[in-house]
Amino acid sequence: MPNLNLSAVNGRRRFLTLLGTGAAVLAVAASTTLSTPAMAADPVTDSGTDLAGWTTVVGDGVFAAAGQAPVNAADITTEHRGTDSRLRSNILNRGIMAHNITYKPVTGASMMTVVHQASYSFQMPFVPSTSGGPRNAQTVEGGLFVWDGANTRYDYGTAFQWVLNPWDANFGKIRVWTGTSWSAASYLKPDTAWHQVSFLVDPVGQRVELTIDGTQIAAPYSKTTKNGWGTEVAARLQAEAISLYPGSTATWGPQHEVLVKDWSWTRQ
Repeated sequence: MPNLNLSAVNGRRRFLTLLGTGAAVLAVAASTTLSTPAMAADPVTDSGTDLAGWTTVVGDGVFAAAGQAPVNAADITTEHRGTDSRLRSNILNRGIMAHNITYKPVTGASMMTVVHQASYSFQMPFVPSTSGGPRNAQTVEGGLFVWDGANTRYDYGTAFQWVLNPWDANFGKIRVWTGTSWSAASYLKPDTAWHQVSFLVDPVGQRVELTIDGTQIAAPYSKTTKNGWGTEVAARLQAEAISLYPGSTATWGPQHEVLVKDWSWTRQ
């Protein structure tokens, strides 16, 4: 599960003002001394072919073998290539497990009152294997969350985890985030095909939907406690890649990469 310090995020944040009243409605209200009726806000949609403008940080799924320096920003990168973005972890091939979180934040109080619908496509450009080699993987993950730092101080939403460590008995399983842990929910055979994930998070209705390749995955409306996070209200869409656990005495580790493209995020 990603751990981001949202109070430190800047640059891409913006407040969304969701207003909507027509001149005719205002005229009627003024002439009859009635209050203006509430009107549904128009949807706001962000989209892109790659993840340019998103933020990349080191997540909490990290490990450093004996004698290795702690995982840091030099161990991950995300390359934006126009038609897709390539998330890479353990790019220096150290004896570590590195966690790349690439995410888009949107900040504003309305994030807790709108319904969020988002999707993107992802692809493994290689199939993890016990044969080893320069590339291997631990997981591919992604999620959509809303941090309510102003009131409840919970992080609400949903996320998936695709288990890709080829030595793991759960290889290929899809897990979902419960708020405290990962729980097995489905299976996706590791391959090099493009897959699409869709998320829905409705904080008011306290519900989520998670779909992969058109198949709905049973996932709970999770709420997660966070220590040291700020008092803002902020939503975020994220894609993640965690490199292979190398072992406690490793001096070398393979790189992991995942491709992401064609993302969309609508809020209404």
